[in-house]
Amino acid sequence: MARFDRQIQTALRLIKKNGQLVQWKQTVKTVDTNEPWIQEETELVLNDVYICFLPVNKEMRELIHYLKGSDVTTGNTLGLMGSVSFIPSSADIVVRDGKELKIDNIDLLSPNGQNILYTIEFIK
Repeated sequence: MARFDRQIQTALRLIKKNGQLVQWKQTVKTVDTNEPWIQEETELVLNDVYICFLPVNKEMRELIHYLKGSDVTTGNTLGLMGSVSFIPSSADIVVRDGKELKIDNIDLLSPNGQNILYTIEFIK
């Protein structure tokens, strides 16, 4: 049992309760280690995850600015996602209600190396 297991389970439970089931699309590149000079093959991997979507209002924009130290575009959407079995990347795409959302930024709350919560900023 790890130190933050209870917090991880709480985040997953609340995000599932208040969030939405979406599809996370990743493009994974595979390289043959015996012949690395041969072109990489890409494979599309789909993961079903729950994300709680929040509008970026004035208060949220100020919080993100404080945490990241950068400006946030008005009209963007913020998403909260609990710990998942894959490594999210800003090159991935999230499909919500049939619409593809591009990722601008991903921040991870990970005390002592335990992934608890991903904060994802989507481009409008």
